[in-house]
Amino acid sequence: MGAALAVVCGLALWQMPLGEGFTNVSYDYLFRFGSKAVTNKVVLVLMDNDAYDVLHQSRDRAWDRSLHAKFLDKLAEGGCPLVAFDVFFRAPGDPEVANRLAQAMRRPSRVVLMAEQAKAAHPGLAAARPTLPLELFLAAVKTNWGVGWLDPDLDLTVRRHWPFPSPGPYPSLPWTAAALSGARLDDAPQQRWLRYYGSSGAWSSLSYHLALAKPAKYYHDKIVFIGNKPATSLLDGEEDKSGTPYTRWTGEAAGRVEMLVTEFLNLMNGDWLRRPAWPVELLLFTVTGVCLGGGLCQLRRLPACAVACGAGLAVTIGAVLLSYLTNYWVPWLVIAGGQVPCALAWAVLPAKARSQARPLPQKTIVLSFPDQKPPDAPEYELCERPFGEGGFGKVWLARNAIGQWQALKAVYQAKFGDNVGPYNAEFSGLQRYKPISEKHPGLLRIDLVSKKKEEGYFYYVMELGDSQTDGWEQRPTTYKPKDLESVRKQAEGGRLPVVECLRIATVLADALDFLHRQGLTHRDIKPSNIIFVSGRPKLADVGLVTDIRPPEMVHTWVGTAGYMPPPPEPPGTAQADIYAFGMLLFVISTGRPPDFFPGLSTTLMERSGHADFLRLNAIILKACQPDCAQRYQTTAELLRALQEALQAAS
Repeated sequence: MGAALAVVCGLALWQMPLGEGFTNVSYDYLFRFGSKAVTNKVVLVLMDNDAYDVLHQSRDRAWDRSLHAKFLDKLAEGGCPLVAFDVFFRAPGDPEVANRLAQAMRRPSRVVLMAEQAKAAHPGLAAARPTLPLELFLAAVKTNWGVGWLDPDLDLTVRRHWPFPSPGPYPSLPWTAAALSGARLDDAPQQRWLRYYGSSGAWSSLSYHLALAKPAKYYHDKIVFIGNKPATSLLDGEEDKSGTPYTRWTGEAAGRVEMLVTEFLNLMNGDWLRRPAWPVELLLFTVTGVCLGGGLCQLRRLPACAVACGAGLAVTIGAVLLSYLTNYWVPWLVIAGGQVPCALAWAVLPAKARSQARPLPQKTIVLSFPDQKPPDAPEYELCERPFGEGGFGKVWLARNAIGQWQALKAVYQAKFGDNVGPYNAEFSGLQRYKPISEKHPGLLRIDLVSKKKEEGYFYYVMELGDSQTDGWEQRPTTYKPKDLESVRKQAEGGRLPVVECLRIATVLADALDFLHRQGLTHRDIKPSNIIFVSGRPKLADVGLVTDIRPPEMVHTWVGTAGYMPPPPEPPGTAQADIYAFGMLLFVISTGRPPDFFPGLSTTLMERSGHADFLRLNAIILKACQPDCAQRYQTTAELLRALQEALQAAS
């Protein structure tokens, strides 16, 4: 089962939209660990903010073409082997200046001009056509043109060559520039992924006015790309800039011409990235899922965690080395961030929880006990028959040496069969709860916890709750504890008035907040577990009390159906206590079982007043939110809401 879950997890992240983020992060973080060096001499001449300022240009008007003509003359004089313009020369402009620029374009040995691509066009459509530069300029460069276009993902990051696969029905600007520079290009369409060369690129960058000032011989053996640099580096969706893998940790976008140069260098050096064929990746994720899911289950928890961490680290390092030493990359985070955690989570689940990995049935399970005799408690006088029996033990009336009536509960190991975990857990919970039980009046006080007996049981003695009837001391067998469930049932319509609900809830929330602040959680809050002692409601049935742990550390599903939060949220957490508390409020205020939540009671509104009802109902709805992030985050917050509602209703 663990192997199957890990395989399904990997294949889902590999093929379904929910795994797109894993793929993107896998690609981006390959470049976090370094990049390849290149020997190509490329100069990127930028029309940046400094150039606009020094050369008196304006971003809302076309760049002065006479500056381009002047620069081309310098490049020709210096013997520059290739010039590529990421500038669209479509408008005729001033005829004299246009002719001057066309004449200058004829001087360098090779000039490539940018063509535009309509946003709605697609390279797979026969009707898609590029918009070419002005014929005057196109003739001057001997029809050397290419489309300057990028193919960003939804997060505006460019990860692929355009078109994808490339080449398409017409060339890109980098493709034409690489072909003219002597690159050996394969015309067979391939899915080419960009290989980035560091956040600063593998080229020299010059502001346009500084490039004009350089001596002509500086450009003798250098390929020159000319393009715009956006006014800001913010990734705001402008056409001339997009995100790069480095944007993920620097927050800065790059201009389009920088990515076109990256594509050019990829083509020149043949080091663009590729992904393996889909059958290879399918086999990879199947094998890793089987090995991880099936292997980690064979280990104990600590070794499994260590092996999982080692496997994740090994996959990460292996993926980085693969992309650096070869031209292949794989979405490695599907393994390291998906299959490894999935396999580990399954491996650390207790075997019993794995066998019951489905929602708990919404019905009451009646547990039978062996026919045990009363516990041997020589300090107490016990009634012959227990007055209560629950999921974890039986409860007797007991009278101590000075004649005080108390309750004695015995928990039998035989009830749990061969699984002694719950038996030990209840004993440990009582050990943690007893020292604090007398420190808050809303907690049921525990006076004694016995040792575990060789006969397979232990017992504990607690204060006795009020009786439902008077005069029970003369006939102890008639004693029945007064709990919140019995009080609710005896009320009109099986529900308590709003003010009474708020008064009881305020007392109990204060006690629960105290319990949580001691690092403990109750795990079984419901009306029958609220006992009245001298008229005061108290949290009782404390056998399930345990340490507060984060949800991922909760492996024991205990509680009462209807009062536990809906799966997959585990019960037994502080947030689950808040959910159960809200459900308790719903039951005592409406007289309806939890199955009816969140149905409202119009009778309650009519009887208690619309405003009081709305205040109480708002508290119930927030406490019982299925999404724990939308609930009250602490019992202190819940307590403040109850106190405010009680004050308003009084």
